[in-house]
Amino acid sequence: MSVGYWTLVVRDSGSQTRGNDVSDDAVQLEKRIRFALSTLGESNSHHEFEALCLGLARRRITSNLLPATGPVSSGGDQGRDAESHWSNIPRELPGTSLFASLASTQRVVMACTIQATDIPGKIRKDLASICGQGTPVDRVIYFTVTAVPTGKRHDLIDEAARTHQVELEIWDAAALALHLADYDLFYLAVQYLHLPSDLAPPRPDGAGQLPDWYVEARRRWQANDEPARTLGDLVDLRGPLRHATLHDEARADLPEWIGHARALLAAAAGEHTALRARYEIVVATLRGLGDMHPTDQLARDFFDTVTADDTLTDPGILEDAVVLLQYGFGALVRRLTALTAEDLCGWQHLLADKIGRLLVADPPPNAMAHLLAMRARLALHADMTAGLESVPEDLPTVAEVTASVREAVEAGEPIPAQQSEPPLTDLDTGMRILLRLGHHLDNAPLFPIEHTADLFDYLTPVLVDHPLYREVRDLLDQATDRVTGQSARGERAQSRGHALIKSGRIPQALQEIHEAKANWLRGDTLEGGLIMLLLCARLYSELGLPIAAKQYALAAATAATSAPAPELNRFVPRGIILAAQYDRQAGNWISATRLFCIGLMAQNSYCDEPYNHERYPYVWDMMGNQALTLRVADAVRPGFVPLLRTITASAGIDTIIDDLLASTADVLTAAEETYAEEADAHGVGRPFSDAGPTRRYAWNALGVDWEITCPNDRLSVLAAERYTAALQVFLGELAVGDPLFLPGSLSVAIRADTTLPHDQPAVCDQSADRDTNRWRLRLPTIAPADVETEPSRLLTALVKVVLSQSLLSDEAFMHLVEQALASGFWHKLFVGRPYDELADFLKADDYQTMATLADPAVGAGTPRGQAKPAALPARTGPGPGHEHGQPSTPSATAMPTCSPSCATPFPAWPQTPASGEQPRS
Repeated sequence: MSVGYWTLVVRDSGSQTRGNDVSDDAVQLEKRIRFALSTLGESNSHHEFEALCLGLARRRITSNLLPATGPVSSGGDQGRDAESHWSNIPRELPGTSLFASLASTQRVVMACTIQATDIPGKIRKDLASICGQGTPVDRVIYFTVTAVPTGKRHDLIDEAARTHQVELEIWDAAALALHLADYDLFYLAVQYLHLPSDLAPPRPDGAGQLPDWYVEARRRWQANDEPARTLGDLVDLRGPLRHATLHDEARADLPEWIGHARALLAAAAGEHTALRARYEIVVATLRGLGDMHPTDQLARDFFDTVTADDTLTDPGILEDAVVLLQYGFGALVRRLTALTAEDLCGWQHLLADKIGRLLVADPPPNAMAHLLAMRARLALHADMTAGLESVPEDLPTVAEVTASVREAVEAGEPIPAQQSEPPLTDLDTGMRILLRLGHHLDNAPLFPIEHTADLFDYLTPVLVDHPLYREVRDLLDQATDRVTGQSARGERAQSRGHALIKSGRIPQALQEIHEAKANWLRGDTLEGGLIMLLLCARLYSELGLPIAAKQYALAAATAATSAPAPELNRFVPRGIILAAQYDRQAGNWISATRLFCIGLMAQNSYCDEPYNHERYPYVWDMMGNQALTLRVADAVRPGFVPLLRTITASAGIDTIIDDLLASTADVLTAAEETYAEEADAHGVGRPFSDAGPTRRYAWNALGVDWEITCPNDRLSVLAAERYTAALQVFLGELAVGDPLFLPGSLSVAIRADTTLPHDQPAVCDQSADRDTNRWRLRLPTIAPADVETEPSRLLTALVKVVLSQSLLSDEAFMHLVEQALASGFWHKLFVGRPYDELADFLKADDYQTMATLADPAVGAGTPRGQAKPAALPARTGPGPGHEHGQPSTPSATAMPTCSPSCATPFPAWPQTPASGEQPRS
C-alpha cells in the first residue's frame, strides 16, 4: 500500500506544504474520506456509493465485476449491486496489490448500503435476498459507510457460512478510507466524495510515468456515468486498454479497463461492435494478465459468430479472427486456456474456407490483398494436429513475449524473430499465396504490407529453405521499400539475419546481413551500414574464412574515416583492431601485432577512456591474444620475440602485456607440434604463418583443404590476400548452394607480376598430382583506375580455379555463379575500395623483416589435420541431378582439369538454368 508515501500539497500556489509528518498526513486524509463517506447517507447518494464501491472492488477484489440491473429501491437487482463473471485473480493480476491473493475463482457478488443504523440487520436481509434467488453465490463482498465492530463482523461472517454457505467479507468505512487514500484509488474519492484533487498523494517511487494522453483518457472514462455502447466508444477505449496491457506502470489499471470493455460488450449496439469488444477483452486478458481461461467463452462466441455468418466479410473482423486464432494456439501450448486443439483447428479450417470463397468472388484489389495476406497467415499457423508432446518446456511466457515485442516497438526495431522450428499447417500453400500476394501488391498501393512482412521475418528460420523463399522475400522487400524506404528493407534483412544466426544458419544469415549492409551504406544510415560490415566480418570469421573477415573489418574502418558524423569515427579503431584479430586467426601473428598497434593508436585518437574494459571489449580480447602471441613465440620461436617487443613498445602496451603474461606464468608451455595441431583442430592458421620467405594461408571449407601461398613481399602479399578474400567470400556464397566439390586439397601459388597490364586478367596454369589440385597464378597489381573493372577480372580467376574442384558440369556450375550474381555478389566481392587499398597498412620494409625470419614454419613436420568440426563443412545427402537407385556422385580416379589459361574474358552467364544436369566425371 502507498498510504505512508505521500505529502500533502498546497491547494493554490504551491509555495508551502501542509503537514510535516507523512504518517500524520495519511491519517488526516483518511479522516477526511471517512467524514465524506458519512455524508452520503444524509444526501441519499446510494448510486454514488455503489459506483465508488464497484470501482474499488474492481481494483482490489476482482476485475470481472459488472453492475447489476433493476431499480435498487424495489429490489429489482435481487440485492446484488454487482456480480462477477468467473475470475482467477491470483493468476490474472500477479503482484499488483496485496488483495489480489484474496480473490477466488468463485461467483462473487457485491452489495452495499448507506444506511447508518442497524447494519447487522441490513446485511442479514440482503444476504437472504442474494442467496435466496438467482444464480448460486459463493462469496459476498459487503460495503457500508458505517463502521462495523470487529465482534459483530465475525458473528455475521460465521452466520453467513452456517445459514447460506457463502463467504462474507465486510468493508466498512475504516477499510474504505484506508484504500481510497491510496494513489491509484484516490480518484474515486475525488469523483464520488467530491474531495479536492490536490489532496491526492504523490505517485509512489518506482511506479513509472504515464503519458498525458493516457492519464486524460483514464480521467474521462472514470468520470463517465453513461454506459459505452458504440464502435466509436470502443475505438476510444482500445488505446488506453492496450497501453495498460503492455506497460507495467499502467498494469494496475487493467482490471478497470477490462471492466469498461465488458460493460461495453453487455450494452453493445450491433454485432460488429460486440465482436471487436470480445477480441479486445480476450487479448487484454491473455497478454496483460497471463491467462485466457476467464475469456474462453468470449473467444468461442467470437469464432462461432465469424465462421457461421457469411454476411460478416469486414476485413478488420476477419483479421482479428486470424490474429486471435494465433493467440489461442499460443495459449494452448502454454496451458492457459481450456479451448482444445480440435476447437482451434476447426475454426482455422472454417476461416480458411470462408476466405477462400471470398477470394473466388474476385474482390477489389485492396480487399484481395487483405484476403491473400490472411489466407497465408492461416497456412503459416503452427500445426496443432501434430500434437503438443513436442512443445519445448522453456517457451517464453506471455509476459516475456509481450515485453520483448513492446521493447522492439518502442525502440523502432523489428519484431524479435522466431527461433524454433514448429511445424506449420501448410508451408507450401502459405508460400504460394505469399508469392501471389507479392505479385499483386502493385495493384494494391494502400495495403499495409508491414504486418505481413513482419510475419515473414518472424518465421525466417522455418521458411529459408523453401524454394520460393528468395522470390517472396524480394517481392515483400520491394513493396516495403515503396512504403517505408530502403532503410526499412535493411532493418528487415538485419532482423532475418539475426534470427538465422541464433538458429545456427550462418551461411544463410550472411546473405541477409549482406542485404542489410547494401541498403544502409549511405549518409543517413551509415552507422547501421558500418555495424553490418562488422557483423559480416564476424560471420566470415565464424565460418573459418578469416581473410574475408579482415577485408570487411578494414572496409568498416575505411568507411568510418570519411563519415560525415564525427561520432562514427569510433568505428575506425574498432575495425582495425578486429581486422588484426582476424589476421591472427589466419595465422599472420606478426602482421596482426603490427595492425593491432596501429589500431591502438586510432583508439587513443578517437575514443574517450580508450582502455575501458566494458566499453571496448575488442581491445582486451586482442590484448589477451597478443600476450599469448608473445608466450608462444618465447616457447617455439624465441628469435621472433625482439621483433614483437619492438612493435608492442611502439604502442606503449608492454606493461599491460607483461601483467597479462605474469598471470599465466605458472602455465606450462606446449611443444611446437601441439600448437600446430591445436590450430588445425580449431580451423585457424598455424602460428606465425607470415614468417619466412613464403606466406601460407590454409583453411578447410566445403570438404576441401584450401591453401594459398605467396612470396613474403608487399605486392605479392596484397595480391594473394586480395585473391584469398575474394575466394573466401565466393565460398561463403557457394555454401548456400551445392558446388559438389571433390574432397581433397587445392593449392594456389600466387605472385604479383608488375609486368602484366592492369587490364589483363590473371595468368594461370594447373597441374595435378596424386593428392593436390595445384594452380599457379600471376596477378597484376591494382591501380586506382581499376576499381570498376577489377571485380570482374578477379571473378574470372576465381571461377577458373574453383570450377576445377567441382564435379558439376560447366553449365550447372555457372548457374550457381549466375544465382550468386543475382543475389548481389558484386557488392559482396568488392567492399567500397580495392582490397590492396584497404589493407595497405604495412611498409615494404615490414614485409622484408618478416621474410628474413627464416626459421622453419611452425609445425613444418606435422601433417595438417582437419578442423573438428569444420566451420563450413561439406554438404551431405544426394547431389544435384541425383536419381534414386543411382550414385549421387561418380567415382573419380583423377583430378578434374580445365583449360590452362585464365586470360579469357569472363564468360557470359546462361540465361536459363540447365535442367537435369548430371555431375561431371
